[in-house]
Amino acid sequence: MHNRAKLTPLIRKEIYSKYKEKMGVTKWKKKEECYQKLWEFYRVHKNTIRKIIKRGKIGDFTVHKSTTRENLGHCFKKYVFCEKKIYRVLKRESEIIRYEKEMAGELAHIDVHKQKNIKWENPKKKKYWAGVIDDATRITYAEVLSDKRAKTLAAFMKRAYKWFLSKGITIKKLLSDNGLEFTTHHKESRHLHSFEIILQKLSIIHKYTRIRRPQTNGKIERFWKIINDNFFFKHTFTSNRDFNMKFKDWLAFYNLKRPHGGIGKLTPIQKLEKLLEQGLVCL
Repeated sequence: MHNRAKLTPLIRKEIYSKYKEKMGVTKWKKKEECYQKLWEFYRVHKNTIRKIIKRGKIGDFTVHKSTTRENLGHCFKKYVFCEKKIYRVLKRESEIIRYEKEMAGELAHIDVHKQKNIKWENPKKKKYWAGVIDDATRITYAEVLSDKRAKTLAAFMKRAYKWFLSKGITIKKLLSDNGLEFTTHHKESRHLHSFEIILQKLSIIHKYTRIRRPQTNGKIERFWKIINDNFFFKHTFTSNRDFNMKFKDWLAFYNLKRPHGGIGKLTPIQKLEKLLEQGLVCL
């Protein structure tokens, strides 16, 4: 405990010394005036002041934990709440099934993440990261977008699909959350959604995560954390243009040189080359 926090042993000793020096009188009315002044100065209830002075006479300035029925009841409720929360977390983690696809292109993950503000740039101009990551190889295509509208994401997906084709990968299935940039909340109108239309044209099966379960799309969610820890917080940027240039360089480093623990300490491009040799690539 900080030795100068409110009502620590140091403060309790100070309260008792002030009482003893200036207000150590015997008449009850004078004592009440004394308690009132100490209460107003330290903003502590008069009953607490009485306890401090009573214990101070025997040299006890330690902090005593309350054992009243109300306090014990509150502590018990808090304990039960924490116990239930731990149980929910353990149950949720036990339900998570970790997997990895055998073939490159069998499943890809897509997501949009708001970019943090860059110093000297207008904070009202929002920027978003958009990324597509292959489940088997972890090879990733990402861009910085000015918005996250469905049409913008549809154009981004078209560019990402062509980029993966240039690497020898054909995306067969795509997993996304249920955001309005990826789909609609009504199945009847999905055929009118811009992002759904581009997936149909590219012959990609659209899969959706469970609502309020970002763990289902954990590979791309982990990618955003890697960007923040290994890129955004380790570099300084003078403008959005400077940011975009450094981001492209870092993304090339991520795909070509950075070992990934989830694929046996291989880089994404090494894992892709390994699968190409084995013929485990969707064409």
